[in-house]
Amino acid sequence: MTPPAVTPLRGEVWEVQFPPPVGTRPAVVLTTNALITRLGAVTVAEITSTAGPSSTHVEVSSEAGLTGRDRSWVNTTGLHTTPRGRLRRRRGRLAPPELDRVGAAVRRYLDIDPG
Repeated sequence: MTPPAVTPLRGEVWEVQFPPPVGTRPAVVLTTNALITRLGAVTVAEITSTAGPSSTHVEVSSEAGLTGRDRSWVNTTGLHTTPRGRLRRRRGRLAPPELDRVGAAVRRYLDIDPG
């Protein structure tokens, strides 16, 4: 698969073609910008319309390109490393405070000391 013509950036929301049975769904890019152009794959977190525990699900605004949903959450337990060529369409971008909350939730989920 070829990477998308536009290089994705950390915090952007893309439609990602996940393998079956998941299919196409929105996800936020988590890979640091400094590495994206050198890698054939990026790490993303799934975005869902289902609320979950606040420790792992971060509510995000529809302004991030998440139209058609009343509410959306980044599910930090739904982490995937996916080939860049599976990123189909850029939908938007998380606001910096939202991305900060996602980063904190990923660190909690993986038990990574932020210090």
